[in-house]
Amino acid sequence: MVQMARFRNFSFRARVSLKLPGFFIVCAVVAYCEIFSFSVCCWQWSKLSSASEDDLRILFVADPQLVGLRDESRLLGAITRWDCDKYLQFGFFHAVGHVRPHVVVFLGDLLDEGSVATDDEFMTYVRRFHRVFRMPTNVKSVFASGDNDVGGEGSDSKQQWKLNRFAKHFEDYRARGNCSMCVSSVKHVSFQKMSFDFGERISQLHIDMLSDVRMHSTARYRIICNHMPLLSRLPVEIAKIIEILQPHLIVTAHTHLFKLYRCSDCRPYESSENANKRQPAGKGETVNVKDLPRPLSFNLSDVLQLHELVIPTCSYRMGVPDMGYGAAVISKNGQMKFDILWLPSRYRQLKFYVIILSLIALWLLMTRLYRYAKIGYNMLIDMN
Repeated sequence: MVQMARFRNFSFRARVSLKLPGFFIVCAVVAYCEIFSFSVCCWQWSKLSSASEDDLRILFVADPQLVGLRDESRLLGAITRWDCDKYLQFGFFHAVGHVRPHVVVFLGDLLDEGSVATDDEFMTYVRRFHRVFRMPTNVKSVFASGDNDVGGEGSDSKQQWKLNRFAKHFEDYRARGNCSMCVSSVKHVSFQKMSFDFGERISQLHIDMLSDVRMHSTARYRIICNHMPLLSRLPVEIAKIIEILQPHLIVTAHTHLFKLYRCSDCRPYESSENANKRQPAGKGETVNVKDLPRPLSFNLSDVLQLHELVIPTCSYRMGVPDMGYGAAVISKNGQMKFDILWLPSRYRQLKFYVIILSLIALWLLMTRLYRYAKIGYNMLIDMN
């Protein structure tokens, strides 16, 4: 009897000793994935801040595409929307804290179902958007619309009432000029906001609007902000845009991937001496960013080259392995440092959760089978 009591006491302590470490391991994994993984990514981000307060710090946000109400499962929709919003909110919070931007530029596709949403649904999405992307009071914002916000790709055509609705709900959010083509100037940079889609023809109305944008671009440097990439298109589609706006840099999104284009004959000469040397715009060539030192460096005063930065998505729901925010610091003399603030892989974390839950389920099953086997063994002993 004494030996049996000792065996039971040992078995109880063994079970307790296994459960406690398992419980702490699960808690540590959850804490890392949900909180500390963003801090670990922050340690790997490039230091772009400078000592001069005259420098302009910019945070670029591309394709957050807040998950909508229509295309999600009714059973799991609330959970998936909550998880995606939380991921966006955590990433944006850490990116803002790292960059301390003067301005945040949203490059379109703010909402996944914005173009097809009813007015009530659109209002719901707008409220969620402002909860997720909480802007500091001293930070300005620039909003460009994307095809998921106002249409413009495939059968989802862009219509004026969609553009008006987008402008109505975002124009008063600490920014001015949130129409389809407007200018927002911050310090020594004018952000020339556009809404040109693939295959869209430039009419005389577009030319007049572009000329008005150029006239109001009073800052020393000009950055085109468009949702869909420009330099990867045929030269005839972008020649007039570049000729009128005379940008020093182009920043776009839409592809969900980070890309860099460079064109040596795209940018018109601005000085009077070279006024007659303007050439038709050429097509941009893709630059292999893996071969370049980080952070990337650009000279916006260089009239011989025009670069386009394609910012990756910041949402893990876009089907790409890498997500991040774009960060830039531009000095008064045109020197710019740029890098991508890469985010942790949410799908890798979710897979890790599945593995842990599977191991826990297997452990519980083996424990239950062992208990049944032990009961059966004792019954056989008693029968004998």
